[in-house]
Amino acid sequence: MHASTTVGTADVPAPPTSDAERPEPRRRFLPEVQALRALAVALVVVYHLEPELLPGGYIGVDVFFVISGFLITGHMIREVEKTGRLSLGRFWAARARRILPAGLVVIGVTAALAPLVVPVTEWADLQRQALASVFYVQNWVLAADSVDYLAADNAPTAFQHFWSLAVEEQFYLLWPIVVVVGALLVRRVARDRVRALHGVLLVLFGLIVVASFVWSVQQVRAGDAAAYFATTTRLWELGAGGLLAVVLRHTSRFAAGRSLLALAGLATIIAGALVLTPKTPFPGFAALVPVLGAAAIIAAGRTSGAGSLTWLVDRSWVQWLGNVSYSVYLWHFPIIIGFEAWANRQPHALESIGLLALSLLMAHLSYTFVERPVRTARWAGRGNTRVLLAAATAMAVTAGVAVTPMFRAQVQEQEWQQEAQGVEVGLGSGFGAEAVDGGNVPAFVDKAGPVIVPNLQDVHKELSRTYAACAANATAGTTPRCEFGDPAGRRTLALVGDSHVRMFASPVVEAARERGWRVVTYLHNSCPFSLDAREMQYSKACLRANQETLDALVAEAPDLVVTGIFADSLFKGTVPGYEPGVGGLVKAWDALQAVGSRIVVIKDAPRPRADVLECVADHAQDPGSCAVSREKAFDYPGHKTLRDAARIAGVRIVDLTDRYCGPERCMPVVGNVMVYRDNNHVTDTYARSLQPYIAEGLWPKEGPVSGHTEATRDR
Repeated sequence: MHASTTVGTADVPAPPTSDAERPEPRRRFLPEVQALRALAVALVVVYHLEPELLPGGYIGVDVFFVISGFLITGHMIREVEKTGRLSLGRFWAARARRILPAGLVVIGVTAALAPLVVPVTEWADLQRQALASVFYVQNWVLAADSVDYLAADNAPTAFQHFWSLAVEEQFYLLWPIVVVVGALLVRRVARDRVRALHGVLLVLFGLIVVASFVWSVQQVRAGDAAAYFATTTRLWELGAGGLLAVVLRHTSRFAAGRSLLALAGLATIIAGALVLTPKTPFPGFAALVPVLGAAAIIAAGRTSGAGSLTWLVDRSWVQWLGNVSYSVYLWHFPIIIGFEAWANRQPHALESIGLLALSLLMAHLSYTFVERPVRTARWAGRGNTRVLLAAATAMAVTAGVAVTPMFRAQVQEQEWQQEAQGVEVGLGSGFGAEAVDGGNVPAFVDKAGPVIVPNLQDVHKELSRTYAACAANATAGTTPRCEFGDPAGRRTLALVGDSHVRMFASPVVEAARERGWRVVTYLHNSCPFSLDAREMQYSKACLRANQETLDALVAEAPDLVVTGIFADSLFKGTVPGYEPGVGGLVKAWDALQAVGSRIVVIKDAPRPRADVLECVADHAQDPGSCAVSREKAFDYPGHKTLRDAARIAGVRIVDLTDRYCGPERCMPVVGNVMVYRDNNHVTDTYARSLQPYIAEGLWPKEGPVSGHTEATRDR
């Protein structure tokens, strides 16, 4: 993650006019940068171990970005000043020697050992991120996951921290090319070529930094979750270090001022680590805190006198931590994630100390026996081609190790498929919701035994993917309209709402099609259909989209509108006289009832334990041990909001609680079917088994509702 602290010795040949103006020779070793590295890795590790202590400790990564940009740019500029050119092969070979050995060792060891403690439900994602880490595209994988509604709640894998290394590697591909362009532009300059080079690079770097910063601010303001991981929104942070390398000249003058600058930089970083939180929109403007703080410490250089930090910088343990900071960063996260997977919880304080000690030990071993020997090996300096070929070979071998979890998963999947051959979930099959008998909610049906469908490895895919193309992302300012069911149907059902409405799309659409109804959908992830804004980052876009949807529905006047809300939804009250959330629902429903539409809302499913998939994977023979109490499963504000709004507006609630829960607890597996695809959505397979009960709630005149319905009005 970090560039080498060994820098060149060539001076900038600027003609001084006096001894006072004579630039001091560049220092070969920068202890203050090593200390800054130590601070950065300490922030990150503490944040991952005890986030409540340093809620903004993640900014240590941004400090690393500035350091890397500064050191690498300085190295390249000195080579161009000395030789008139930059060898890309030599540069990339040096980066490979510095970064790949320890990184690939960590990836290989983690990929081989993680399946021993990580549940099988996470193996596919583990392999995917391991491969992404090998080829340094992890940041783009996480960026894609962050905007993929089905992947947004994925548990972090032991490779997640490789996203920042991927950003740096991509920077190392782009930045030297910019330097080469700068060198070519000043090649024909006859006098003061060094000054011309600095001027050209200042312009080129400045344009890139400004463009990246503006883009970062814009994307963060737009609520783009991918902005945190994207190279395009992070490039300016490394580029800021590059600009510093162009303009900075070390000096022993202005000692008091430089000491104050270093103290201000340190205070800025520490304040950011304490004040910023994971909810802070980031990077954007907020990233200026660690970037400017790190730049100030680097610019201050070696300080002395009153207020100097040299006494701390020169501590042997500080310099040691700076030396091994890259290995500490590599090892600490797999160790923490491995512990949490094994213990099924976060570490306690004493355990955090033990995990920290283990991380430091592994870092020391990695630095001593991997990092330093490869970087200084005699064979590695005998040819750039040899190094790059060795790097490619090592990456290929590590990639082979990284697919190990998938091979294990395939064997497990084949076993599951053989066991599940006798379980075909369908209407009248007796599996899923049909297995419920009064207050008895069995995990397994006797005729099938302890077999769970769908496959636990693929259960995360189970959220009505048929309707995925018709569901807007949370940030969208409009909601798409799609049609299903009987296209020639004379009556229309509108399915409207967030993903907790979407998860019932399959049974609702199929029931409507069987009755000859046409179905229109307005589905918008994380956007419950209400005229009150939800307490979330994208509330304005959601509110705008809901108003457009309401206008379209009023114009179309469907015969039946089916909707609902995520039970964990919190709203901002915008309708006078009502509790937050209630008025927004009532106002929308009243507008539809005024044009003759009948409203039915489906109550959200009970909430399982947060690690329900992992728990069931570990207790596949007894999934009842992963059940939650009925009281806890429904202790969420959205249930009361929905109930109050339905009572006021006089609309029907289809309450299928008894198809998930017995008298005391709610089951994660019912009738051999896995109920949940994550910690809040129902699988499509289980939703389909609910079809007859949902249909009875939507068309009550055709038969009694097996669940529980309410329909009252008190105004």
